[in-house]
Amino acid sequence: MIYTYLGGRRDQAPKGTTEVIFHPSVRFIKRHAFMNCKFLVRVTIPDTVTRIEGLAFMGCDSLRFIRLPPNLDHIGAWAFHNCTALEAVFLPPTVRYIDDYAFYACKSLRFCIVPDTIGHLGDNVFEGCVQLAITVRNNLSKVCYSTSVTPQMIDECIDTDGIELAAEVDTQQMTALHILCANPHVTGDCICAYLQLAPEAANQEDSDGMTPFQYLCRNDITFLEDRSFSSLMAWWYGCMP
Repeated sequence: MIYTYLGGRRDQAPKGTTEVIFHPSVRFIKRHAFMNCKFLVRVTIPDTVTRIEGLAFMGCDSLRFIRLPPNLDHIGAWAFHNCTALEAVFLPPTVRYIDDYAFYACKSLRFCIVPDTIGHLGDNVFEGCVQLAITVRNNLSKVCYSTSVTPQMIDECIDTDGIELAAEVDTQQMTALHILCANPHVTGDCICAYLQLAPEAANQEDSDGMTPFQYLCRNDITFLEDRSFSSLMAWWYGCMP
């Protein structure tokens, strides 16, 4: 079921919703808007949205992928509570306020870094996120989490900290390239820049046996018109030096 969200105070998606279309006028996602939409797997929130209110996606336990908008400022209490399939959250640097229990019990959440510019981080925001064990030990990993990452930022980090940094792994055996390829804001030139500088990272597997390319295949990238597996693979190997 495809649902068009208009952003009204009482607008609430039917429980059988599988896909969401946002009206261009939407600026806020209101309380309860998608609560308990258990068939919702992917959501791409448009750039016009600056605020996600409390309980907005609570109980969307099939939601695996969400692209947060680059101008997002506020995430309300319990907004993503019990989104047990959610794997990655890439927070833009514009986020200033994350309320209590916003990602409580997101048991599959593995990727998330809170921006340094955060003004308010509520209580128990990541309580029960048992997979959230990534330790960012270098600037390159942090850059790859950025929603505004550029090839120049990647070049500068590797130039500063050394080429061996690019294949360094964290506590879940992830390189920064894994993080970059899971980033829904990534552009093709960023990945190409990384592969040119550190092609050895392309074959690194994480603790689940996933390569960076496999994360890219699961991403909702927009920089290739043809996203078939064969075309994506040809593009990937075309980035290699």
